[in-house]
Amino acid sequence: MKFALALVLLVLTSCSGPYSRPEVAAKDEKPIPIKTSRIELEPIPEIVIATGELLAEEQATIGVKAPGRLLKLHVDLGSQVQANQVLAEIDPTDYKFRVEQSEALLNQTRAKLGISDPASDEIVPEQTAIVREAEAVLKEARFISETTQKLTSEGVLSRIDSEKAQVRRQGAEAAYQAAKEQVMQLRAELLERKAQLALARQNLTDCIVRAPFAGAVTRRQASLGEYLPINAPIATLVRQHPLRIRTEIPERLAPRIRTGQPIIVKIQGQAIDRTGRVVRLSPAIDAQSRSLLVEGEMPNENGSLRPGSFVEVQITVDPNARGISIARNSIVSFAGADRVYIANNGVLDDRLVKTGRALTDEKVEILSGLDPGLEIVLKPDGRLSKGAKVTVQ
Repeated sequence: MKFALALVLLVLTSCSGPYSRPEVAAKDEKPIPIKTSRIELEPIPEIVIATGELLAEEQATIGVKAPGRLLKLHVDLGSQVQANQVLAEIDPTDYKFRVEQSEALLNQTRAKLGISDPASDEIVPEQTAIVREAEAVLKEARFISETTQKLTSEGVLSRIDSEKAQVRRQGAEAAYQAAKEQVMQLRAELLERKAQLALARQNLTDCIVRAPFAGAVTRRQASLGEYLPINAPIATLVRQHPLRIRTEIPERLAPRIRTGQPIIVKIQGQAIDRTGRVVRLSPAIDAQSRSLLVEGEMPNENGSLRPGSFVEVQITVDPNARGISIARNSIVSFAGADRVYIANNGVLDDRLVKTGRALTDEKVEILSGLDPGLEIVLKPDGRLSKGAKVTVQ
């Protein structure tokens, strides 16, 4: 029993590390040589980290305005297109016939109105043949009526003849008014025929489907020879430059986010980080997730980034913030805790620290546990323990 107790004491006295008791170290032990670094405040921009995704600036499903049979398809999956570039063509035969039919009907109405110059469709009812003919009949009827009344008063003609002349005059006046109304109706018909012709020409133009903006085709949805009804989709087009960055920020951090703040975007599978800026903020906090929807913008001139990609977003909320960073190899990790050795008047002490983000491959941010002016041990090894005597080289 005594032998076992002595063995346990021997093992405890031979252990070293961050959890060894300071009184175990021998008082006459030779100081251990170490290298240290003084902690100082340095510029470390304050950032907010979140996850998000890349979205296309614009996305449109290109459909057909004029139904018909698909005659030509100039794009496919992955095709790069420019604004106003022809994507597809619908068979225009039927629409050409409709244009010719509308032109014929329009010319027919112009002929009724006596318009010889198609460039000028100004109509003065009194100058049309229909109204002038009715006006001549009316003048004749008025003359006969006045003459009949005069001869009747002189006893040459009977009263019946005078009444007949008066009735003819009233009929001529009504015919004159009807002629003017007919011209007005033909003028309205002319406008309708012109609108029908414009619509037929527009339908003929719509047989050619063009890209509304520059981008890339992400999906082809039609085949050659297929009859497409109105609004039938042909392809899906996305604008790849610039790209939108959409992320959600927790409510507690939302007041720190402002438009114009820089964004660092880390993309899976790419070693180089991209940069952008915050451009839009949601006016309300989402009631379910208790987060703020934030949208950024990032250039993508060469189209190397794809919408839909998962990204890590770092929003710089304070570029002038200062903090503490230390070498990564100065941290001793054990049982889920991070510690740093401090040299204090030739005696080692240790501090529990909370680490933040990695600033470089060698340096890491310290959120708590250290103060400026302390001397931390660089590259601590297994010989060091709290309370050990050290000498700084």
